[in-house]
Amino acid sequence: MNQAVDSTHPDFWSSRYDTGKMPWDFGGVPAAVKSFLSRSSGPGRVLIPGCGSGYEVQPFHDAGYDVTAIDFSPAAVARATRVLGDLAKRVMLGNFFTRDFGPHRFDLIYERTFLCSLPPSRWPEYVSRMAALLSPGGRLVGIFLYGQEREPPPYPLRDNQAEQLFQTHLRLVRSDLVTDSLPLFRGMERWQEWIKQRDDAACGG
Repeated sequence: MNQAVDSTHPDFWSSRYDTGKMPWDFGGVPAAVKSFLSRSSGPGRVLIPGCGSGYEVQPFHDAGYDVTAIDFSPAAVARATRVLGDLAKRVMLGNFFTRDFGPHRFDLIYERTFLCSLPPSRWPEYVSRMAALLSPGGRLVGIFLYGQEREPPPYPLRDNQAEQLFQTHLRLVRSDLVTDSLPLFRGMERWQEWIKQRDDAACGG
């Protein structure tokens, strides 16, 4: 597939950052994140995969979390570096699926526009990787996209897909409609919290 139209390749995203065509970029911190952090603070380790501009690094850091963010697009990392200033060192350039994060697992992994950037064929790998990186009882939290999309990406979930996708490793414990979505995602986003059901070091590698 042409890299310019392949959302699994960093050039697809870098070209959009370079030209400013970023309709998914929230430009700040979603209200659902602020609400979550008001009832859940560190200490703990949080990972932000596909971090893009990295807006959420600061509030997680301020709440007491040890934050690691990663993106495979050099243009996204460069933008996050500009946005974050002194916290830029929390952002790394790399592939979430292959990066060695060391022996310690994460208490939280934060999701926003990462899963829906991946074609459905990659979703099982996403879930396995999440389960492998989460500590026992850890949570995958964030904003998930549901609905239909005629010309993906993004690739939204459907309810039956989500249940089948996550049920092996994760259990849904909270789901709320997002009220401050961007026009691109309005009515399609939900704040969800998935808890890791069991410790399975073998999954995801």
